[in-house]
Amino acid sequence: MTVVITGATGFLGSRLLRALLAGGRPVAALGRDGAGQPLAARLEAALRACGAGEGELARARDLLTAVPADLTRPGLGLKPADHDRLAEEAEAVWHCAAALSLIGTEDTLAPVNVGGTRHVAGLAGRSPGHVPLLYFSTAYVAAEPASDQAEELPMSSALHAVTGYERTKLRAEAVVRDWAADRRRPAVILRPSLLATDRPLPAGAAQQPLSALGTVLAELIGRIPPLLRRSILHKRPGLPRLRLRLQGDPAAHMNIVPVEYAVGAALRLAALEHPPGAATYHLVHPVETPAPLLIEAVGGLVPGVELVLQAAVDRPNLIEQQINPMLANFLQRDWRSRSDGHTPLHEVLPGLAGPAPVDLAYLTAAMNFLVSELG
Repeated sequence: MTVVITGATGFLGSRLLRALLAGGRPVAALGRDGAGQPLAARLEAALRACGAGEGELARARDLLTAVPADLTRPGLGLKPADHDRLAEEAEAVWHCAAALSLIGTEDTLAPVNVGGTRHVAGLAGRSPGHVPLLYFSTAYVAAEPASDQAEELPMSSALHAVTGYERTKLRAEAVVRDWAADRRRPAVILRPSLLATDRPLPAGAAQQPLSALGTVLAELIGRIPPLLRRSILHKRPGLPRLRLRLQGDPAAHMNIVPVEYAVGAALRLAALEHPPGAATYHLVHPVETPAPLLIEAVGGLVPGVELVLQAAVDRPNLIEQQINPMLANFLQRDWRSRSDGHTPLHEVLPGLAGPAPVDLAYLTAAMNFLVSELG
């Protein structure tokens, strides 16, 4: 039997793939050839990026099968015989792949996020009846239910799915729910919040929201003339700091959960006995992170700058004109977990250790921002 997974070259999927392989389970990873690399090479690079050494990679080659596929095509673009054989050998189907964008429209993201989920469900539907479909959604499709509600109504969430990405993930959840109900099959919907890691990410590795923030910051600083850049990166005694106003909500919070915790919890949830139908779980941190703490972490990386988070920025300077549009979709909204009213994971999984604290040191490391590379 084989575990089938999509999205195994991504930030979350590569870590799930690594954990599956560590358990000695044969895995078939569906994905694209791309960037001048065949899928097998992309998978190996993804495993290496999340910490796999040469011995681990050698063992992975014996267990891992790369299956070039196209999520947007019926049958995943596979030959019918290959599609059926893969389904018949499946012991679980993990769907992690997604087109992730805070600015993409619902129309541009739907072919992968909705159509792709429908095609993966088609594969799962041809697998043995006990095989679950495990789907990674996002916490941000969820409404904030009243405290006496055990489960949100999917349609009530539509008003809270703000971006095109969130709306397509909400529609994809409906595909999974309908599949489970129509076929009387088990499905598990997993809703992580903002995933992060405090472990180093090498160049070219799949990004997470906080490392993407670090990348934006590094790109902007890299454009600044060398003399000013040095004063930003290294506070000089007696010189005033450069004051930058970041447009955002000072009262906002964000739920940041370590990806290692999310993967471990997902694997334990997958091991539970699930009756026919769709079960939904939130993979979130029990403590929300206040936005000013993230700004403090950024400020620690650029000691020559005084960062101020405020609701509006009038007459922005040149740097403020460049940085605020890049951060608009991140700092100007509240990213709480939206898990109120849902059963906490530690009640579903007794003995589950809590996630690492997301404190100032964690946030600083998660941005993967290396001053040494900027001079």
